[in-house]
Amino acid sequence: AAPSLPRSGAHDAAGERPSRPRRPISPKYRALPSSPEAVPRTHPLPCECRHTGGSIMGGMDFEINSLLTRIDALHGAAHWDEVLLRPSDQAVKDAAIAVGALTQPYRRFLVRPGTDPRIVRARHFRGRLTCASAAEVLGYRMWNPPEDVHIALPPNHAVRDSTRRPLAGVRIHRPVELTPATVDDFPIVRPAEIVACALSCLDELDAISVADAALNRRDTTKEEIDELLAGRYATTARERLAEADSHARSHLETRVRLCLKRAGLSVETGFIIDDLGETDTLIEGWLLAETDGFEYHSSKEQFIKDRRRDQTALAHGYIPLRLTYDDVAAGEKNILRIVGGALRGVAHSSRVRIPENPVVLRNLGWT
Repeated sequence: AAPSLPRSGAHDAAGERPSRPRRPISPKYRALPSSPEAVPRTHPLPCECRHTGGSIMGGMDFEINSLLTRIDALHGAAHWDEVLLRPSDQAVKDAAIAVGALTQPYRRFLVRPGTDPRIVRARHFRGRLTCASAAEVLGYRMWNPPEDVHIALPPNHAVRDSTRRPLAGVRIHRPVELTPATVDDFPIVRPAEIVACALSCLDELDAISVADAALNRRDTTKEEIDELLAGRYATTARERLAEADSHARSHLETRVRLCLKRAGLSVETGFIIDDLGETDTLIEGWLLAETDGFEYHSSKEQFIKDRRRDQTALAHGYIPLRLTYDDVAAGEKNILRIVGGALRGVAHSSRVRIPENPVVLRNLGWT
């Protein structure tokens, strides 16, 4: 009779368990990269695995892509309980980590490689970016942006420092309202809530710079912001909101305006001049201060446009004064030195006069 195959747990004559022949490894898995460092960290089409250079084949690969899609819908970072919906998803998660499609920087927390660190911190706390962190996402410029990540959480969301979820480098806010919004895949709150938070949290100059930018872009209104500044603890924030000006087109203009007003000078913003249009800052009714940020005034076309604006201002009786980024960034004392020198120099000048020679007047076309 033919010898029977040993049952599970049976031993051969030598007393050793017979070895079971190993199944060959599928060639498609041999081709996968052996380490996450070898994997490009770019965002692919939803139907492709961005860490293997193309669409992976097989049922497991379909499951991996489904898991990655769920995580992408949560801004590229998610907790297990948000995306692992079935017991079998644990194996899918392990496979995605093995091929470098996911990382797990914290316990039970998955991240797509290449996800912005600010998103990772906000999603780790199950919150959304607000205050300075959200202002940076929206392009609201500040002079001294904080390094901490500012995160908005619901009032009933308890948070404590731990090795699993450290609070180092994080500033937690619990706003009156928390309205989810998404900009460029960043989880933030609506602009009115961002500004209200900044007015209470940041230093005065940066707080008003953020408010000016939001109002200038018409992302929100003073009325919307004021509704969020309720209670006696919001007095300072309401005072700062009152100083915000929607005419300010940059944080340079904000700093100049606040500096000159603190000095007691008469300042008008967004002043309209015929044939010239809106101007930056009109001081004492005749000195026209224009701030030149390099990124907007470095081209030849803009250089020519700025000089023609100066010519038009002079023709209407206004004295133009151009302040560079470095002039403003040097601080309030430097701004006052430049503006004060211009006011004194022009007002006390004995050289300002109209020619009296009729021939000159005729050549100028004045007669």
